[in-house]
Amino acid sequence: MTRDAFLLSPYRPPTSYPVTLTPDEAAAWLAGYFALWHPAVLKGLAKPPQIGSTYDHDQPTEGAVYAVPDGPHLYQPDDWMDRVKAASAVAFKPTADRKETHARMLAGFWDTPAGTAAGKLLDVSPDDARSFAGVGYGYLLVETLFDAADHEHLLDAAGFWADVSQAVASLEAGDSAAVRSNLVAAVEKLRSAREVLNTTKIHLLDFAIPEKPDLEAGWPGSLKAGLPLTVLASAELLERMAADFPERFAELKAKFVPDLPGSVDVACGAYREREDALFPAESQWWNLGKARSAVRALLGYEPAVYGRRRSALHPDLPGWVKHAGFGGAFVAALDGAMNPTRNAALVNWPGPDGKSIDGFAREPHPASDAATFFNLAYHVHKAMTGDSQPTVAFAHKGTAPAIGYDEFLALGELGDAVGEFTTVGRYLADHHYGDYLGTAGADDFFTDYLDDRVTNLHRPDAVSGFARHLRLRRRLDGALAVAALHRMLTPAGPDELAATKALDDLEDAIETRGADTGTASPDELEAKLVAAETDWAKRLADRIQARSEPGKPGILVLNPCAFTRRVALELDGFAGPVALADPVKASEFVDGKARLVVEVPALGFAWVPRTPGAVPKARIKTAENTTVRNEFFEAELDPATGSLRAFRDARTRINRFGMQVVYNPGSKARARSVKVTHAGPALGEVTAEGDVLDEHDVVLATFKHRLRAWVGRPALEVSLEFDVKHAPTGYPWHSYYAARFAWRDERAALFRGVNGANTQTSYTRPVSPDYLEVRLAAERTFVFTGGLPFVQRHATRMADVVLIPEGEQARKFDLLIAADREFPMQTAAGWVAPSPVVVTEKGPPPVGASGWLAHVDLPSLLMTSLRPHGEGRAVSARFIECAGFGGTADLRFAKDPTHAAGIDGEGTEHLPITPADGAIPLEFSANEAFRVKAEWA
Repeated sequence: MTRDAFLLSPYRPPTSYPVTLTPDEAAAWLAGYFALWHPAVLKGLAKPPQIGSTYDHDQPTEGAVYAVPDGPHLYQPDDWMDRVKAASAVAFKPTADRKETHARMLAGFWDTPAGTAAGKLLDVSPDDARSFAGVGYGYLLVETLFDAADHEHLLDAAGFWADVSQAVASLEAGDSAAVRSNLVAAVEKLRSAREVLNTTKIHLLDFAIPEKPDLEAGWPGSLKAGLPLTVLASAELLERMAADFPERFAELKAKFVPDLPGSVDVACGAYREREDALFPAESQWWNLGKARSAVRALLGYEPAVYGRRRSALHPDLPGWVKHAGFGGAFVAALDGAMNPTRNAALVNWPGPDGKSIDGFAREPHPASDAATFFNLAYHVHKAMTGDSQPTVAFAHKGTAPAIGYDEFLALGELGDAVGEFTTVGRYLADHHYGDYLGTAGADDFFTDYLDDRVTNLHRPDAVSGFARHLRLRRRLDGALAVAALHRMLTPAGPDELAATKALDDLEDAIETRGADTGTASPDELEAKLVAAETDWAKRLADRIQARSEPGKPGILVLNPCAFTRRVALELDGFAGPVALADPVKASEFVDGKARLVVEVPALGFAWVPRTPGAVPKARIKTAENTTVRNEFFEAELDPATGSLRAFRDARTRINRFGMQVVYNPGSKARARSVKVTHAGPALGEVTAEGDVLDEHDVVLATFKHRLRAWVGRPALEVSLEFDVKHAPTGYPWHSYYAARFAWRDERAALFRGVNGANTQTSYTRPVSPDYLEVRLAAERTFVFTGGLPFVQRHATRMADVVLIPEGEQARKFDLLIAADREFPMQTAAGWVAPSPVVVTEKGPPPVGASGWLAHVDLPSLLMTSLRPHGEGRAVSARFIECAGFGGTADLRFAKDPTHAAGIDGEGTEHLPITPADGAIPLEFSANEAFRVKAEWA
């Protein structure tokens, strides 16, 4: 006797739009459908299980099997279950639990003719039942795809059902090989039918995205099944898994067999998941390089795909990723970040330097949500009609996959009826023509790091951590530059190699900590770095002064930046004033403290005597009443509010900027005092103390606002200190203390520094750790934030630099204001880079009181790093072109190199360079980041 099986529900797998069901409703629907594909149910069926309505089955069919999941029903008689028994039929109610649903289904068979006929099929293994459920899922998907395409159903239904029926008979006979061959034949018929709709291969990608709390969770079933899997994880997380959960890590590592193609990819774009888009360039490159080396050490595998769980995309990333050695990228946002609109799964993304990278841009569907698999036919149909390379991806984020995933894997093990599993690396390697995005601008990207750090992570350094890290990174880069200059002058001995290794270890510690610097003062890492910097500065000073005349006490000021700087120094240990003579541009001596402005050549030195000289005459009144000034600008505090009332350039006397301390959402400032706190030939300083008040004149916080102007330096130093009485709470972009800057003309354009580039912005929150620029015609006015990255615009003429949101513990902040800087990234980098000072007992070197040790002859080419390279007498330098123009330049050293080469991010030579007249010629495109090596015999 033949019979039928039905799942009775008003829901159908969608075709034109996704259907929203609760997770339990979707899971119960799928569990009921898969239960109907159990071999015990399939035996004796005249056709595959069907989807029906309760309205059409108020009178059950003799011997039929009904699955009736929870949910709204159009009609069902009150005595329907009695009618089921009278018809010797079976009815069961599926639940969201697969095992419970199968148990309910099997329980209904025991006392029915169908159960008697099924016999030992009631006790088949879960693996056998899984295979039949996979075939049933494929049948459901293919039939639904025909409906979605409004196409005649061309599946060889009779042949398909004959294969399934024969597989049931073979299972009953105990012939496992025949069972599989018949099921494979059935799946092949499904594939042939599906290819009528679209002959293009459908790509299926499975992403395992482990997270810290769930590292012990099992891998997705695709790993065990041998199907392709992509693991998207940071290298730090993989290291933690290897240490804490070695068995789980061993499962992954076993899939990487040397010299054999693997079924697993690791997409790893960061050693540590952090807010890289707001970090200095060298920090970002460290994270990229460290990720690759760590994965290589853990798995013996060369990661080819950049990928991150936490977004850190920016316009320059394509070139930087290629520079680091990656061949492709996963660029979908898994955290809700704003990225350029991408409709295709495969995109070709060019950077401003002309280099492009292929990226996978399709956000994976959550495998833990049963709705993903209920709506899967819709997702496949959408991919078939919208993608040149139809693609569907799934994401596993530590939570067990929902019902439907295992059945879909079972289908994939039998054949590619719906699609073929692949890894993201293979996918990007096989397809080279994605949708061309065009160069993206900085305003096309935004990740709300502030809200994440305040609301989710509850960081005590939500804002200040970036500024502290930036200064540590600049100090580290300075120490590495000093070490490199010493390596250029002197071959490395064993103790120097150990000292270089200590710097590398410090770099790892500083970068691993990132912006999570905490609030401890003094900072242990900073103390170690200062000691290392002092040691290397002393080594270099000794080498520079090897032939200097002894008995002439002085100081040697070193410049680790590749551009000339005027360094402001406040030093003890001087017997008297220092005379004004090159390289000293301003000098004063008060209460045993010397204040100097010293001009130091790029990557060079300046020697200043410590013996008393002629008393410098004041050339300008640096501070009076509420005003500080020098030859470049004048800045004035408001005596009523304690705010910066005016910042004027000395040439036009036009007010460029005003600034006030504010509490958002509303406040006013009131000064208690404004006074001159220093007025000398080299330095002018005025300080205001006041209160931030609410609308009822209640004190929210007190503040100290200090302005400093150094003679000879074209930048105003701004210092703000707070004593917070009312701590901000709530959404950090709405509740914070800030420095609010205002400009006079709403026609002015706003620019920001993004990885060295000066980029116009109209975005409401133009985050920038380097600077903001207000440009009106030829006037250019800058606020250098010193690593304070979070900025929010107000109306058309104001912008807040966010200082204290909820939880922020820092209370002192430094800013810099300057006008008409042609190369603002030099100022941004030079302001926070320290200048090591070495106290010596020798006179100036024979070459003079100042000189350079290395030099780049193009100011728009920013050297971000100069460091020792390997253990030989070699150094490497990295550059970013900041003006948006390609060109050529020369890199020179005090000693002519014998060998030079272009190298990639991992230090491998890829382009030989022939020095010309001792100079290393550099060729570059606009906005390009590149690296070169110089070597001496």
